[in-house]
Amino acid sequence: MARLFSTALVAALLSIGCHDYLDVPPLNDPTPGDIGKNPITGLQLAATGILFQNRASYAGFISDVGIFGRESYNFFPTDGRTYSHYVEQNPLDPAGFASGGWNPRYANLRNIKNFLNAVDAATALAPASQEAARGFAQTMEALELSYITAQRHDYGAVVQLGDDPNQLAPFVSRDSAQNYIIARLDEARTHLLAAGTAAFPFTLHAGFTTNGTFNTPATFVQFNRAIAARVQVWRAALGNPACGAGGVTCYTAALAALGEAGTDTTAALNRGVYHVFSTESGDALNGLNQAAGPNLFAHPSILTDAPADTLGQPDARERAKIRTLAAQRCSVGGENVCTTLGFQIYGTTTSPAPIFRNEELILLEAEARYFTGDAAGALADINFIRHRSGGLANRGPFATAADFITELLLQRRYSLLWEGHRWVDVRRFGLIPTLPLDVVGQFRQVQQPVPQAECLQRVGATGALACPPSVPTPY
Repeated sequence: MARLFSTALVAALLSIGCHDYLDVPPLNDPTPGDIGKNPITGLQLAATGILFQNRASYAGFISDVGIFGRESYNFFPTDGRTYSHYVEQNPLDPAGFASGGWNPRYANLRNIKNFLNAVDAATALAPASQEAARGFAQTMEALELSYITAQRHDYGAVVQLGDDPNQLAPFVSRDSAQNYIIARLDEARTHLLAAGTAAFPFTLHAGFTTNGTFNTPATFVQFNRAIAARVQVWRAALGNPACGAGGVTCYTAALAALGEAGTDTTAALNRGVYHVFSTESGDALNGLNQAAGPNLFAHPSILTDAPADTLGQPDARERAKIRTLAAQRCSVGGENVCTTLGFQIYGTTTSPAPIFRNEELILLEAEARYFTGDAAGALADINFIRHRSGGLANRGPFATAADFITELLLQRRYSLLWEGHRWVDVRRFGLIPTLPLDVVGQFRQVQQPVPQAECLQRVGATGALACPPSVPTPY
């Protein structure tokens, strides 16, 4: 894979020693020069850089999967391709607007690999600190790969980068990529537990402490297990052979992970880990805020499909998260698609954005319970979310598996609105054809293409080193 990022932080971590307390580098956007100039802060800079790169890609990811999942639009006033490239091309253009979410992820995976190499070589670090750092980095590696598989789906992914950034690495299948993610998360968990009561040898940002405590190796395990539970249910629903008949093996593992993640119907639904943003030089703003992202709008189906609450009003989640525009906004292409709805989820340009929340964990638990034979437990979780989050009345037992899936996806749609889940959810249950088409002639896409720039590096390569070709969608 790809020629991305440098190995400069390795030397920095190996040279921890002298320092200048008055010369503090920009922690939100570290450069190799900063690390070399301030070696004592090398580890902090590297960890902060990994977290920065992860959140800098967040708004683009949410917008991309939001358009594909018919949650949102990007109506740029002078360029219709920010909408048309997602819904009107078949196959999608690997050099177009819908080919994003690749380079930033792999740039960060290169950062993470360099970080791990440096930690292994940093003998000045106490063994417990090394274990903690490895657990952090491997969890972040798995998180980045999970986003790649969410976007590329059947195209698979490159999961193991070589030490030489100029050497191509092979693609593996979607199932293999998700198996690797789970193995990496399990390995990270082992390292985190081996750190014992030690602290991380760096400080995590406030998103790990604002809505819960996840900033020590012992508590970071909960973050690790939340991501593991998410990927376990993905591969269970997709029929990964590792999950056995009906996905039971992976759903059972998801339940165990959810127990460690702290799933709790007595805790706040917003308990979890968040991206944080700031106006500091070099940092990122929350691009999903209406001021930072003025061309991002909500799909009309969010309102029309919202269930009624106990007072006959639309679902409380829809009312809390959706606003009515002063004037409708339309695409600038020939299709004339319009909306009167916008989002009000992120009130400011520095509002935090979730990586996971307790509300998602409860819904993951409902799914895993149902498909491991505990329909009563699944119903209890679903009704808890219906009442607590949506203001809806309880419902009765599920008549069939199809009835459960319909209910599950309805609750996930509104509880996790514009958090990056709907497109993944309808796809993993084979329900892409249920997504609405705004006009005749559009397409419902299954996956984003591997970017042309990546494929150009692989011209002439064969087998797993070759770039998977873009294929037309059947929908």
